[in-house]
Amino acid sequence: VASAGKGQTKLTIGWEVLGLDEETATKIFEEVSGEGFLTQTQAKYGASQQKYDSKGRKVHKDDELENPEEADDEEDEDNSMSASGNVQECTECGFTLFVAEGRDFKFFNAGFTCPECGASKSKFKAADLDA
Repeated sequence: VASAGKGQTKLTIGWEVLGLDEETATKIFEEVSGEGFLTQTQAKYGASQQKYDSKGRKVHKDDELENPEEADDEEDEDNSMSASGNVQECTECGFTLFVAEGRDFKFFNAGFTCPECGASKSKFKAADLDA
């Protein structure tokens, strides 16, 4: 089933294991294949994925900002993360955030606030782990 993926054109084996009869399995298959084999998440939120720029701002398919007012929100270059600078520390309370590489747009975006003290993202600086 997994190897056929979204390109399945006929009912695959495995329906018996689920305790289904062939008629019920065929009915379910036809219903789901008619919808394009969408996951529950895709069906609920839409099959298209939201795009983000390097600063975590939402962009349209043409890479234009969804909210043009955010274009004026320039970040300090000292605050940007490099591949080795994925550890950020709040300068207000010392909270340390370990940001997974490539996931900063989601978890450390422009609207991020410190979970400990509520400080804005601008109060976070790359942490020096050697100190």
